Amino acid sequence: MERRNFLQILNEKEISPIREYERLYGWFYTCPIQEANGNCYTLKDYVAWNFLDVPFRKTCLSIEDFDSTYGFHFVGKPYKVDLNYLLSFCEYTYNFVIWMSCESNLFRYGNRQQSQLYIDQVRRVIESIGYMPLIQGYVTTFVPKMPEAITVSEIVSPESSYKVLEYNHYTMKGDIARKRETLRILADQLEPRRVELAAINKELANNVFFMFNNMNIRHNNCTEGDKNYKKVVAKMSQDELESWYDETYQLCLLAFLELDNVERTKKVSELKASFGK
Repeated sequence: MERRNFLQILNEKEISPIREYERLYGWFYTCPIQEANGNCYTLKDYVAWNFLDVPFRKTCLSIEDFDSTYGFHFVGKPYKVDLNYLLSFCEYTYNFVIWMSCESNLFRYGNRQQSQLYIDQVRRVIESIGYMPLIQGYVTTFVPKMPEAITVSEIVSPESSYKVLEYNHYTMKGDIARKRETLRILADQLEPRRVELAAINKELANNVFFMFNNMNIRHNNCTEGDKNYKKVVAKMSQDELESWYDETYQLCLLAFLELDNVERTKKVSELKASFGK
């Protein structure tokens, strides 16, 4: 058997959600942080003691109240740990710990050091599975690192950029209403540039606006008797409709990229023409 070098061994080992979860769970809930007075506490303890200062707690009065209200229940040995479970735990702990790390009055040096190490570990895990942080207000979520979505988020209006990236968040799966709302926002962004898009790629323009107008996105295409009623769409299952929404999202990304490429193409053409002078 041919020997594999150290780098090959590292690269061939796949990320294990349960292994990463157990590492982070132990660090947050049980790993002791020793203070100068000899007492030992955990990151979870610090969150609990300072919970009333948490900016995203809404009306909850304790971390236990928060967990009960929003359905968070993490245990040391869960029955199953899949990617979504790991992501949920990462978001949960990361938001608490990064908030504490920003509140320097909560920590002495050793405590701040531990919190920063934990934040770095979560970022390592997220990076290793191809995800990236998405920040809105006080809260950070993690979404797949899709180059095309990132590029489009930088093209659209600032109020729409979060929606472009959020569409890929794991909690969006199965949420037809949220996906429809995101597609409506993108439709509003593309509508003023419809003629411009058609001049670049007529088929793409026809397809993307067909989806906007006939797939229960901008109009009520599912209620019989409505002027925009489409029998085919009304009979679709939720899974089938969601699949078409995902296709529409991809068409939107392509449309924005086509529009963004016009100026770039013009510059290249000017450069090419200069070679003949």
